[in-house]
Amino acid sequence: MPNTVLLTIPKLLSQVLSIYEVESQPIFAQAGIELFPVGIENSRVDRAKMNQLWQLCIQATGNPELGLVAASLFQPAYLKGIGLAWMVSTNLEEGLRYFADNIQLIDTGMKVELIEQGDELMITYQPKPAMLHEIRPHQCGLQLGMGFFLKMFRLASGKNIPATAVFFRFSIGDSQAIYEEFFQCPVYGDSNYDGISFSKHLLKETLPTSDAELVKINKAAVEKHIQSMGSGKVSSKVIRLVTNLLASGCPTEEIIAYKMNMSQRTLRRKLNSEGVSYSQLLNNLRTALAKQYLLTNSIAVTQIAYQLGYSSPSTFARAFKHQTLVTPLKYREAQIH
Repeated sequence: MPNTVLLTIPKLLSQVLSIYEVESQPIFAQAGIELFPVGIENSRVDRAKMNQLWQLCIQATGNPELGLVAASLFQPAYLKGIGLAWMVSTNLEEGLRYFADNIQLIDTGMKVELIEQGDELMITYQPKPAMLHEIRPHQCGLQLGMGFFLKMFRLASGKNIPATAVFFRFSIGDSQAIYEEFFQCPVYGDSNYDGISFSKHLLKETLPTSDAELVKINKAAVEKHIQSMGSGKVSSKVIRLVTNLLASGCPTEEIIAYKMNMSQRTLRRKLNSEGVSYSQLLNNLRTALAKQYLLTNSIAVTQIAYQLGYSSPSTFARAFKHQTLVTPLKYREAQIH
């Protein structure tokens, strides 16, 4: 799988540049990145171009710790639906493990490992073994990676979740005070890994935004859909995988094949033998889940859109109307009233 990152990550840099009153379009163009591609829902950016973008942004702003600024501006929407999935998780650890299992949807070259160390949980952010000889993430990308966990935990919990320590492989030199002011804990450079640690008991507290009803509805709807389809073995596995990944953004056929340890061509052949295509499974599943979610007023249409991996509520509305001939709101009104 190519070494790429989701386009929403470099888009975050355009917000950073605006703080410095630097126009982002020329810098993105110089890096060979199209900031607003047309008609591509889950665009990705090559790692080499992403690293070049970081370097150009440092030159334009004069700030080598630009990743920390980006982390301070981070919002769950930059992770697309995976941000929503984290927010409705039972606790921070559950959302963290979901993110770690699906990191390739955000960054195909990296892996997240969770290591229990006594009363603490260490989160390491490292290149995958297969990518060790590929282009590594920029230093600012690692700053953003560590800062992201801190910001995400605080956004999801609605309170200050302190880190206990932060580690970077690169030297932080004279900037240690800057790092420790941001993370509010000891920060170490020249370490053996890039990581951040937290107290385990804080990560197990129930989140105020957790939504057990949504999880319950989702599981019931999936099983009902599989039974109604009379799906074959491969189709059923694809449906369950897609369901788990939808909240992270609509998974491509390539990603599902990767998850099933087979080539895209092999997956396509197996699905064809069961009389179905990946796009048919995806569209039918999204529609079935949407109908189930719309049966209750407790789940907003906006939340449904992101839970199903759509880039926006308007994209969801168009797709739903194409499949059912009515808008999501009209369908909800007809079913509930």
